[in-house]
Amino acid sequence: MLNKLINIGMILATLLLLEGCEMPATPIDMIKPPISETSIQRHKLSHELIKLLPDEVQLLAPTQGKEGNEISFGDMDGDGIDEAVVVYEVNKATGKMIKAALFKQHREEWRMISEVDGFGYGLEYAGFPDIDHDGRSELALGWSLGAAGNGLDIYGLNEDKLKLVSKKEYTGNLDLE
Repeated sequence: MLNKLINIGMILATLLLLEGCEMPATPIDMIKPPISETSIQRHKLSHELIKLLPDEVQLLAPTQGKEGNEISFGDMDGDGIDEAVVVYEVNKATGKMIKAALFKQHREEWRMISEVDGFGYGLEYAGFPDIDHDGRSELALGWSLGAAGNGLDIYGLNEDKLKLVSKKEYTGNLDLE
């Protein structure tokens, strides 16, 4: 009986030792790039702006432009402080809706100042080019319309409200910068 218990104990000890063993990570697998201050600030700002949006929304990143940039910045009112635009999708019982929210910073605090409805199936482009070359940026939103191509909406800022200035169709990549 004692031999049986010793054998069972040895088998269990061997299994425990073998179970915990795995190949150690190679040095190249352990090296990670440093996180930049800009990335940390962008992540913090992203969470701050998401809190100001309705519940259960999904941020949309433009397919054209830098990867992972769900937030675009530009100075629309000429005060030297960038506004931010966040494009998001709301899943409602009636279907998906796309919206773009413009945020303005006032004394270290962000607030939503204007919101517009998007259209189409997704976001192609979001940026703040100076289209009319007046020294103030406009908001350009490019929408994916599927087989119909793409649509571009240009908005100006008037009394803290987005106003549609131009609407047109386009194909291919936008080069508004």
